[in-house]
Amino acid sequence: MPDDQNPQLPLDGGTPPREGSLISINIEEEMRRSYLDYSMSVIIGRALPDARDGLKPVHRRVLYAMSEMGLEYNKKYTKCAKVVGQAMGVYHPHGDSAIYDTLVRMAQPFSLRYPLVDGQGNFGSVDGDPPAAMRYTECRMQRLAGELLADIDMETVDFVPNYDESTLEPTVLPTRIPNLIVNGSSGIAVGMATNIPPHNLTEVVNATIELVKNPKAGLIEILQHVQGPDFPTGGFLYGKSGIVNAYKTGRGRFMMRAKVATENLTKEKLAIIVTEIPYQVNKSKLIERIAELVTEKIVDDISDVRDESDRDGMRIVIELKRGAQPEIVLNQLYKHTQMQESFSMIFLAVLNGQPKEFPLDEAIRAFINHRIDVVQRRTVYLLRKAKEFEHIREGFKIAIDNLDTVIRIIRASASRADARENLYAWGKGTEIIINLGRERLASEERGLSLKQVDAILELQLYRLTQLSVDEILKELNEIREKIAEYESILASDKKLRNVIIKELEKVRDQYGDARRTQIVDESAELQLEDLIADEQVAVTVSHQGYLKRTPISIYRQQRRGGTGRTGMKTREEDFVSQLIIDSTHAYLLCFTNTGRVYWIKVYEVPDVGAAGKGKSMQSLLNLQPGENVRAILPVRDLEEEGKFIFFATRQGTVKKTPLKDFSNVMSRGIIAIAIEKDDDLISAGLTNGKQTIFLGTRDGMAIRFDEEYDPERNGIGLRPMGRNAAGNRGISLKKGDYVIGAAITDSDATRDKERDECAVKLNLTKKLTELRSNLEKAKEQLQKSREELRAAPKETESLTAAVKTSEKRRDDAEKALKEFDDKLGVSKSLILTVTENGFGKRTDVDEYRLTARGAQGVNNLKATPKVGKSASILLVNETSELVVISQWGKIIRIDTKTVRAAGRATQGVRLLNLEEDDKVAAAVIIPPDEVNGKEDEQGTLIQ
Repeated sequence: MPDDQNPQLPLDGGTPPREGSLISINIEEEMRRSYLDYSMSVIIGRALPDARDGLKPVHRRVLYAMSEMGLEYNKKYTKCAKVVGQAMGVYHPHGDSAIYDTLVRMAQPFSLRYPLVDGQGNFGSVDGDPPAAMRYTECRMQRLAGELLADIDMETVDFVPNYDESTLEPTVLPTRIPNLIVNGSSGIAVGMATNIPPHNLTEVVNATIELVKNPKAGLIEILQHVQGPDFPTGGFLYGKSGIVNAYKTGRGRFMMRAKVATENLTKEKLAIIVTEIPYQVNKSKLIERIAELVTEKIVDDISDVRDESDRDGMRIVIELKRGAQPEIVLNQLYKHTQMQESFSMIFLAVLNGQPKEFPLDEAIRAFINHRIDVVQRRTVYLLRKAKEFEHIREGFKIAIDNLDTVIRIIRASASRADARENLYAWGKGTEIIINLGRERLASEERGLSLKQVDAILELQLYRLTQLSVDEILKELNEIREKIAEYESILASDKKLRNVIIKELEKVRDQYGDARRTQIVDESAELQLEDLIADEQVAVTVSHQGYLKRTPISIYRQQRRGGTGRTGMKTREEDFVSQLIIDSTHAYLLCFTNTGRVYWIKVYEVPDVGAAGKGKSMQSLLNLQPGENVRAILPVRDLEEEGKFIFFATRQGTVKKTPLKDFSNVMSRGIIAIAIEKDDDLISAGLTNGKQTIFLGTRDGMAIRFDEEYDPERNGIGLRPMGRNAAGNRGISLKKGDYVIGAAITDSDATRDKERDECAVKLNLTKKLTELRSNLEKAKEQLQKSREELRAAPKETESLTAAVKTSEKRRDDAEKALKEFDDKLGVSKSLILTVTENGFGKRTDVDEYRLTARGAQGVNNLKATPKVGKSASILLVNETSELVVISQWGKIIRIDTKTVRAAGRATQGVRLLNLEEDDKVAAAVIIPPDEVNGKEDEQGTLIQ
């Protein structure tokens, strides 16, 4: 062959070879280039969905074809063959079977979480039955599909020529729903694949709204709305960590399981009932597989399996042999059948012409950016149309204001073109004052435009006289309001985002539904908690809110003269305010000032070593802004009966709630007590339901009442309430006063029981009985004296004196019993009151007589300018240690037994000297330095 007939392909962009000539190229290079072209065509044009509308080209073209055919949800059904033909002939020049398969899948409620096509006829089944031929089936769009196509006629998306350039087709749909996440997608491209699970529309829209409101929000905020995938076939989803990891990276794997229950067929025969199966599992093949397992003797305890599914739902009955254990059979079925199936998520989609793996938050952001673009383009379109409408109406106004002149000009014109020219010349050369709510000269805007002239000429003459000025002005005012609205949307990012949020809320409210797939926190595999030893540890809480966990061996008691050891490295002016000894598997219930409660496992508290300062509760619990932890309670069993959480608020409200009401553990916290705007939680404690409650106020008042609810005594005590309840009045406060502290103490019955036990041990039962008898007689005499005084016509000195004498006898009897308590060794509960000026006193709880809840209480402190008002109320015993902090940062540590015991209405003694303008900021009881325990070679270990 001559050289001129075999030219080489120019590599430098030179003159291309002439037509008909042969080109010699490297086959390796050509194969590489052609395969890359082919692979990108498959990736972009066939197998992967667009990240914006969640559709592949074939789905988009089918829906657009149906829209162009007018097949809205409220129109009549049309043969699927007609839809396929329209899509294939105009937009998608591929095989009709592939297009019909796409149409069918969009109509199957077991394939799409929210079907986009409303099918009539046989569209297949979960058993794998094929659909009827397209000449038999009929279809139209679902109402939800209209949301994908909404506003498409408002220049909201780009259009490109179709394959033969006979018409235009959209490159993407202006969808109002995040369809990629809601309905998911799957497909195999060249060298890559996508497998996106469907999700619940309500959850995804709520997460989208969160991101629209707060563009800086991340995956943590999204996961507060999106629990996980929500499959159309329901079932259970295991492996929360796998779901979170998939959302974080775009790839992940989690386990799906069928939903099952057991039923008694006879007294001795059970059956396993399957009502929901994993996504994309063929029901018929599942039943066949179970039958194969029975035939092959892999599963021996199944006597029969049958399908009782009907239009009311799925029901697979697996009959068990007599004596079979359902749990064992289920485990065998999970292992050998698709009743348990894994789902491998690959969140791959096309954005800006390139395939990309998306974390969940980025996928939502891609949709939000698309919606921002769509709303902007729609608003620009509406603004242009509104201004065009305004312009025409201004022309009508000019014509009406100059009606005689306009008619004269038209009548004098020889033709329509002549009239058009004459009207335009008149408007251009005449100064026409137009009062349209804004005075201006028409000549300043060059009079009537040609568009206005054409609009006037298109009106019939008689209509000019019927068009009223008021009607024109009304239309102008309305359209100008819309123009102002459109301009404000385009000028304000916040307003534009509000438009998107409102449209999302409308979609959610109209199409949102409940979850079908239940997320199970426990993985099908071994849990983290199973790997953590169940052992006693120490958790320390610092005054400034730092938590740490340490081995219990850190707290070994030293003999006298020891140097001690650092148990917690705290920040300047910080100290350990609480020591908790409990199991690593116990819960810490953390109650905040806003009335919320957060959970954390003890093993989740960081172990930072003996000298570490720990981690702040703000970050550990993910507290909301303005939240501060007011109480931390260790609990091993959240379902324990007979246990309650007691709450007290600043404004005197009290409540108790069963502990089991807090068993639904949620990391983001839940409401523990409803708190009013001007109130906050100051205390929370664990009770057995039969204790006494003590409240102390800023102005020195105090009340003590029984916790146990007694409906026969006018409802005295506290009735258990739910978490969302606000509670009851605990104490009646005077104006400006508020509660500063609360304490839970043993009931009188408990203290009497302890007295009896001590008296038996010391052989002093007779003396105890005598003292109790004296007290009861004194109380009875006092009651009798008071009744006589109330019954007398008028108060007399003798009756008053009798009451005072009876009160003294009662007080003496109570004092004798208390002194006997010391001899018996009965433990004391003391109320420590600390004042703002640094004074303090200890008072026996028995000094505060039990009264009805809600009363004003009794005086707890003899407040004077010298001692000041109450700053803190604490429950102490003979071994308690106290730390007092002032506003200026002065700190003192005090052994509480050095604080003199005093009566109720006393001033107390000075605890620390303060500067003139300094006040006590806080007082807390701290763990003792020494802990009693069992001695070993290294010291004494806490028990």
